[in-house]
Amino acid sequence: MSSSIKVRRPSLEGHRFDVVIVGGGITGVAVARECAGAGKRTLLVEKSDFGSGTTSRSSRIIHGGLRYLEHGEIGLVRESLRERERLLRSHPHLVRRRKFVLAIRNGSGLRSALAIRAGLWLYERFGKKSGKSERLEFESQLDSGDGLAFFDYEDALCEFPERLLAEWLSNAIRAGAEVRNHTDALELQISGGAVRGIRLRDRLSGDEASVLCQRVINATGPWVDRFCAQARVNCKRMVGGVRGSHVVLPLFPDAPANPLYTEAGDGRPIFLLPWNGQILLGTTEVFDDGDPSDAAPTQAEIEYLFAALHRLMPRNGMTQRDVRYAYAGVRPLPYSPG
Repeated sequence: MSSSIKVRRPSLEGHRFDVVIVGGGITGVAVARECAGAGKRTLLVEKSDFGSGTTSRSSRIIHGGLRYLEHGEIGLVRESLRERERLLRSHPHLVRRRKFVLAIRNGSGLRSALAIRAGLWLYERFGKKSGKSERLEFESQLDSGDGLAFFDYEDALCEFPERLLAEWLSNAIRAGAEVRNHTDALELQISGGAVRGIRLRDRLSGDEASVLCQRVINATGPWVDRFCAQARVNCKRMVGGVRGSHVVLPLFPDAPANPLYTEAGDGRPIFLLPWNGQILLGTTEVFDDGDPSDAAPTQAEIEYLFAALHRLMPRNGMTQRDVRYAYAGVRPLPYSPG
């Protein structure tokens, strides 16, 4: 015999908040933590479970934006590195400093060794850290007969970003925030050109409630435009989704003990990361205009990642049959037609 059990939580009907944050990923949770800590009456709602979207589908790198440096985004790099250092200090049990090795093919015509060394020197200086070179260890592991040049630099990894999110969520709750997962934000209530409230639906019970608020923060990431449409907010498209896919492989002979950053055949970045006793291989960049909830790696993306792996380490012995699982997330990048 089976029965449908409805879970009922205290109704929010008529409650008043200073700010309602829609989207319970790492960004929404961080904003809720800051708002509640500043004494604001804060409500955080998430349509699924906290951290179940983009947060759980990332490459798990807490980076300072090495690629931003290449494009001259100096201010963004410095800001990212400052935030990385804050996380290393505040959460050393979750965010750990790691030595990365950059493996680039000689003669690719994309960058000179001098430019790479200068860029990495700046990156290290901005991050206020320097360390002993470990690239010789990698040179002994990789097939360097095809003209690979090696450079090392420092970044950080958060092996389980969901745990970082859980800590921040606990901080927000202790600071007084009301949090609700499995809750849809249905519609904004606007009067006189200003937000006055928001209508919600509890997915567990089916109950609806209207709450009063002065501000709503759309922290839904790649769902940002979908939320605006659902909430009946008339605005231009803001986000253009780019899908990033990853595969998880078992450890294989001569697998790198430290994270490796290289390039695929088309020059896009590829990471080979020791993760959770396995190897995480990613990522791709494919335009994705669908529902981010449905994002999944395509066969072409998996083949692309394996081609990059075999190009870097021809004797690794891995095939697609060795894939333990694969996942994809959608990056919420600014919309740019074409």
